[in-house]
Amino acid sequence: MDYAPDLEFLERLLLAVGPSGFEEEAAEVFLERARAFAEAERDRHGNAYARIHPGGKPKVLLLGHLDEIGVIVSHVEEKGFLRLKPLGGWDPQVLVGQRLRFLGKRGHVLGVVGRKAIHVLKEEERKKAVELSELFADIGAGSREEALEHLEVGAVGVLDQAPRRLLGERLVSKALDNRLGAFVVLEALRLLEGRTSAEVVAVGSVQEEIGAYGARTAAFRENPDLALVVDVHHDSATPGMDKAQVGEAELGRGVVLDIGPFVDKEVFRGLRQAAEREGLPYTLHAHGRWSGTDADEVAKVREGIPTGIVSIPLRYMHSPVEMVDLKDVERAVRLLAAFVAGV
Repeated sequence: MDYAPDLEFLERLLLAVGPSGFEEEAAEVFLERARAFAEAERDRHGNAYARIHPGGKPKVLLLGHLDEIGVIVSHVEEKGFLRLKPLGGWDPQVLVGQRLRFLGKRGHVLGVVGRKAIHVLKEEERKKAVELSELFADIGAGSREEALEHLEVGAVGVLDQAPRRLLGERLVSKALDNRLGAFVVLEALRLLEGRTSAEVVAVGSVQEEIGAYGARTAAFRENPDLALVVDVHHDSATPGMDKAQVGEAELGRGVVLDIGPFVDKEVFRGLRQAAEREGLPYTLHAHGRWSGTDADEVAKVREGIPTGIVSIPLRYMHSPVEMVDLKDVERAVRLLAAFVAGV
């Protein structure tokens, strides 16, 4: 299938502030793009839906989660510093010295994550890994009262890192895990228009990073005949990676197809055949229990939904500099479209 990715749409998705449970900005970007070619709506949980050919058979659900890891303000100190709690899985070392973008009372509020300078750290402090509870955000406020004019306890923030192109087809950004999946499912839906009579629903799901709760809601609501989940997978070429644990996935070498207890054998076989038919490179990854994706919840809904997983290799997961190869993104879109068109 001929296909050129809408990179302007991808950039707008990545720039949106949308940590787990607060995905409204990202969902609106998703829905705005979807309205150009599909029926678009949100459910009460916050999931964003784009639908083509309602009532067609079979009914296929495509899911990629919209949420990114973030922080929530838990306390505002007298001098205006903000104490934080995590939304999703953080390595606190990654946060030190980073810029943050908060959703404030009247719009976005910028801040930085501070720590005592190395000059005044005691020897034991220098050797010890920092804890999130030791860190704080500084928005430039001189007092608690000034800080509270702009945001309050419960305000959420994310890394303030815009997407940038590197050498070749490499893209680096915050939130590639997993706005990339939401991008892929909506692009696949766009590519499928006119190529299938099936009802296909692309879902930007919410709250994956804290338990895949949105995917469970979406799967129950839609009750599809089958589902495909798109997420990211650790790049095994990164120094220090154990291929026995993460598999052979590498940037630029194609998508990853999961095999495991929650992956339906027929769906997996269909994805593999579609990849080979289209000449799309792929690698296999096995998991012995759960996949750590929305698929773990989707597959268990109602009497069970046949589910497959397509993943895109990613470096530096849950960091400000997540990196992918755009060739793999294009291949993921083409694979989903080819699979659904052949159902």
